Amino acid sequence: MRTDNARAMIEAYRRNYSPSFQSFLKRLTGYLAAAAVIYLYGREETALLVLLALLVVDVLLTAGLSRES
Repeated sequence: MRTDNARAMIEAYRRNYSPSFQSFLKRLTGYLAAAAVIYLYGREETALLVLLALLVVDVLLTAGLSRES
């Protein structure tokens, strides 16, 4: 991924970020849906890794954004 694309993605996340618990549940639902699709294709381990990676990235971005505010 090019650096400009990564920065644009983080900036979009920052603009749309909400620290509420309901917002986290919406993001978690999306993460679970992505993992479920991968699981349905027969890649159980990959589904778990994708889910963990998404959660780690979410936590890191959330921590970074809350520190900036």
